[in-house]
Amino acid sequence: MTKIKSPFDKETYQKNAKIYKILANPKRLEILNIIKKQEAGVDDIAKIIGAKKANISQHLKVLKDYGLVKFRRVGKNILYKIINPVIVAPCQIMSKIHKHLRKS
Repeated sequence: MTKIKSPFDKETYQKNAKIYKILANPKRLEILNIIKKQEAGVDDIAKIIGAKKANISQHLKVLKDYGLVKFRRVGKNILYKIINPVIVAPCQIMSKIHKHLRKS
């Protein structure tokens, strides 16, 4: 009998679950997709999404605290950018899954 093993260790699953939890918020996914190619400030992101600046700031703090986005100050403005565009790959994969499910 072949012994079946988990492909990853427990710590990897814990880390992945934390990232999935952070990415499970639709606003955060939208923010990440907005700033994946260019920097944007809270005001710009809030206008694009149609949300309050305070709400966007809270989401950006979560993303920053986990190391998914970086920022720089330009005068009084703070501009945010995604650290690595691969972060939004799960969103692109899910879109493909949704398209496939609609066809079924």
